[in-house]
Amino acid sequence: MRKSGAIIVFTDIISFWVAFFLLIFIRFSPSQYLEAIHIHHIPFSIIFLSWIFIFYIFGLYNIFFIRPTALNLRRFFTSIILAFLVGIIFFYFVPIFGVTPKINLVILILLFGFFSFYFRLLIYRKTLLIIHKPIVFIGTNKYLQELINILRLNPQLGFEIIGNYKNIDEISQEKISIDNLIIVFDKIPEITDEDIARICENKSEIIDTVEAYEKLLQKIPIDLVKQDWIVNNINIKKEKNILYSLITRISEIISAIFVLIISSPLIGIASLARLIEDGRPIFLKQKRVGKNGKVFEIYKIRSMVALCKDGSAEKDGPVWSTGKDDPRITKVGKVIRKLHIDEIIQMINVLRGDMALVGPRPERPIFVEELEKTIPHYTLRHIIKPGFTGWAQIKYRYARSIEDSKEKFEYDLYYIKNRNLFLDIEIILKTIRIILTH
Repeated sequence: MRKSGAIIVFTDIISFWVAFFLLIFIRFSPSQYLEAIHIHHIPFSIIFLSWIFIFYIFGLYNIFFIRPTALNLRRFFTSIILAFLVGIIFFYFVPIFGVTPKINLVILILLFGFFSFYFRLLIYRKTLLIIHKPIVFIGTNKYLQELINILRLNPQLGFEIIGNYKNIDEISQEKISIDNLIIVFDKIPEITDEDIARICENKSEIIDTVEAYEKLLQKIPIDLVKQDWIVNNINIKKEKNILYSLITRISEIISAIFVLIISSPLIGIASLARLIEDGRPIFLKQKRVGKNGKVFEIYKIRSMVALCKDGSAEKDGPVWSTGKDDPRITKVGKVIRKLHIDEIIQMINVLRGDMALVGPRPERPIFVEELEKTIPHYTLRHIIKPGFTGWAQIKYRYARSIEDSKEKFEYDLYYIKNRNLFLDIEIILKTIRIILTH
């Protein structure tokens, strides 16, 4: 997966330089070529780095998104438009190079967009023709079936599905070669020593459903997780890592202060609009479950009708929200929810240390009690601080039910297992992208 992403980055670099030299050829006479290259190559190279950054936060270096579907095409062209706007800002509002290209910038972004799209399409089609990873599945659980369906829908991942079998003996009976196969087992403990010896002799790779699921979908299939997996994989040593804790805490304080300062006009306008629409209270406090099960109060700008004295819309007690279509949301509430203004003041919780910038979103105690009874290992969600944003938030929709919460927990568990500074940065950047584009 990472190699595929690197290939796409490489083709974008090629696309940029092909577009750049074509621009010089189109817009300048032969006697001006060297001077034009000298003047333009540094500023355009710098702006190109910002384009790579934009493409990255839009997920365009993820092999899943090179399949030419309507959603992926919209993602690509939105990124191109944003890259063009960043170019305008760079050259006209930060004119440090003395270059103010107009038609040249338009031609460059059009040429780059064309070649970048062409190479993505080429990678997708070539992957279909040169499949080099034969894979078989042994087992019948629902997670295994989901993996099979996803690989069939995404041939650009480079896997050739040989088949789905009940046991390894069926492979031998059908006279399938196990040379250099990837064999995904439902339950590895059921494999005999003789099977392992035969597989290793033929240079095949054995992985279980949990590992395959994690690598491809970046979440953990919670129904398959056992105690031994938790002991071996859920690493809470980062909490004791002074450097990691110090860097994250300092960055959280700085970021929270910065966000509160720059968003204060928006918070003020939203609060005034909220007051005019249906009066007080403007703000809400709700109890949420934090690290180690400690309950704290989270802050929000009220976005629903006030049916109770405390401003909540839950006259008959807490219920699952139906998301943006919830009839309790007011007109102003819809706007501030769409722009995520209602949650910005949770940066106060970040400053207080109740929440981190990144982590599982904190849930209400009454729902936690219900979810812990229904979802296996749900208490693991509380071994780290809850977050303002998180891996589940950028990967999955709003949780409207226990089943939704279960799937979001699978993403949360992936984050708890794999969290690091680079993953935190990726989540923050993609959260910004979601706020700006949704």
